[in-house]
Amino acid sequence: MRVPMFRALIFLVAGLLILGAACDTVDLGPLPADVNACRPSQQFFLDHVWPEFLAKDYGGKHCYDANCHDAASRQALTIPPPTSPPMVPLPPDWAMVYRSATEQTQCTNAEASALVTHPDGQVTHGGGMLISPTGPEVTIVKMWVTAP
Repeated sequence: MRVPMFRALIFLVAGLLILGAACDTVDLGPLPADVNACRPSQQFFLDHVWPEFLAKDYGGKHCYDANCHDAASRQALTIPPPTSPPMVPLPPDWAMVYRSATEQTQCTNAEASALVTHPDGQVTHGGGMLISPTGPEVTIVKMWVTAP
C-alpha cells in the first residue's frame, strides 16, 4: 500500500514540475500609472489655483457660476465655492473642488489639461475664451503640477 501511494506522490510532484516548467511568465510590460496619478500640491491649490484662476472674476463671470461649473451643472469640472476655511488637510468641500480640478489636469503636460484647453479656447467652452494660452492662469497650472 505504501508503494502505490509513494508512486502517486512522485507522479504528482513530477506533474507539477512539468506544468510549472511549461508555463512561461508573461511579461505585461511596465506597470501602468495609477488612475489620475496627478495629485499636485493642495497648499498651492488653496494659495494660487483657486483665488487666481478658478475663482477669479472674468468680466463678471466666474467658473463656479450657475449653469457653468456649479454643483448642478453636470460638467466634468464641478467647483462650487467652498464655504469652510481653506486649510490642509482639505476640508470635505475643498477636497471635492480640488479633486474635480485635478481630474481635469495632466501633470505630464499641464498645457494640454482640460483645465487649460477649455477656457483658453483650444477646445469649445460654453463660457467662451476666458484666458490666454500664454496667460498667467496657464502658468499657475504649470507651477501647480510641479509644486512640492
